[in-house]
Amino acid sequence: MSTVRVGAIIAVMVLLGSIANAQRPAALAQIYISNEWAESLQQLNFSTGKLTTLYNIGNKPDDITLSSTGELIYSVPSPGTVYMYNPTNGTNTVLASNIPTVHDLTLEPGGQTLLISKTNSPAELYRYSFATNTATVFFPKTKGITSLSGTAYDTYGNLYAVSNKNTIIQINPATAAIINTLTIESQSGTGADGMCYDSYTNSIWVTVSGKVLGYGLVQVPVKASGFVSTNPGFTFYSLPSSAPDGVKSDGKGNLYIGAIHTAMVYNIPTHAMTENVVTKGADGVALVPGTY
Repeated sequence: MSTVRVGAIIAVMVLLGSIANAQRPAALAQIYISNEWAESLQQLNFSTGKLTTLYNIGNKPDDITLSSTGELIYSVPSPGTVYMYNPTNGTNTVLASNIPTVHDLTLEPGGQTLLISKTNSPAELYRYSFATNTATVFFPKTKGITSLSGTAYDTYGNLYAVSNKNTIIQINPATAAIINTLTIESQSGTGADGMCYDSYTNSIWVTVSGKVLGYGLVQVPVKASGFVSTNPGFTFYSLPSSAPDGVKSDGKGNLYIGAIHTAMVYNIPTHAMTENVVTKGADGVALVPGTY
């Protein structure tokens, strides 16, 4: 065989290998889970399907997020406490207490403060300062808002929250004034829950278990001023799950979802669920640093 022909064959093989690598999906992140049914914090490896219990709480947790240094911050609605767990040394400390119906958590830009959703009676947003170890009301009881759940910041610094389980509100992060609203379910009280920002699509994504839309995800494109549009302003994608709740993005085209009975991965480019692991209680989720 001639040297020219061998070189051509090698060139084709290299090209095919490059194409295969380009089409191969990026490695999936491992995730931390706040497991409501198991009353524990867990870690799930999607590659192996292994679910590891990190800490037994002794109460039902709701959401989970990470501090700027990688500690697990989680909420326990009853008795109304936010804790921080260090996975390296196993210490568990109280950050904020006496916030009944505490649910969703969002670390704010800069990592020095934390937004805490008090779901109802009344619905409020608290801001916790890591510097002073205090939590104060940021977004107070507001007429027409009976519940608050997921919150998220976009890349421009705009703040969003799910209100009344059917509406997304844009909030001024300095004054707490409502800037804009987007209704995604015609019936209040059921529907939207968890929320995250995804840099891959420059959108806010919201988990939905609605009477009108059904079970799935809502994508809300954003721009520097907030919502790209409010008519309708969103796209709905169906999910084969009865309880999508917590959601996080890896910025690489994947959304990680706590769906109570399972934890799943939703691939945005293909609009398909690529992983669905039985967890029996996955509520909030957070990506494990260094795994994606």
